[in-house]
Amino acid sequence: MLRYHYPAILIIACCLAFPGCAKDSETTKQVNSIRKVSTNVLIEPCELVTKTEAEALLGEPVKDAEKSEQPAVGMKLCMYNPVDENSISFLQITLTQQAFMKPGGIPPSDVFHSIKDALSEGRIDLEGFGDEAFIATGGLYILKDKYYISIGAGNIDRSRIRERLQKAGHKAVNNLAKLL
Repeated sequence: MLRYHYPAILIIACCLAFPGCAKDSETTKQVNSIRKVSTNVLIEPCELVTKTEAEALLGEPVKDAEKSEQPAVGMKLCMYNPVDENSISFLQITLTQQAFMKPGGIPPSDVFHSIKDALSEGRIDLEGFGDEAFIATGGLYILKDKYYISIGAGNIDRSRIRERLQKAGHKAVNNLAKLL
């Protein structure tokens, strides 16, 4: 992991060791740029689709989010269930990210592509949701920057599920962009 950050560390060290070699504003810009590139932002999946947004997407009130996580694979989950116990609607957002993963873990992009390959039958590739996206059994799968998002939604009407997934996907990608 250190070898990937080595060039950034070297540049920062040079800027600090030889401050007279560049104008202060240039040095500051270089250091800030390096920090931005080398920083992994840890994001909670409930930030990608908020409770209020989930209620709008489902068309009904939801309970507070149920959260869980699997650090071994860098995954965090946010589950919105309806207040109405008889409703079959739900919205689940999972986020796999390098910043939450143990060192040496499989990159989220590799996880995404592995799932994409496994779900090749019946998969519908989509555009406009990030770097890559598709709908298949289980929901909507999105790769955006170095973040892998999956969204599941429950309802008996398949056309409404697809519409709901796509609306939730756009909301998640837009909110991710704001957080980065």
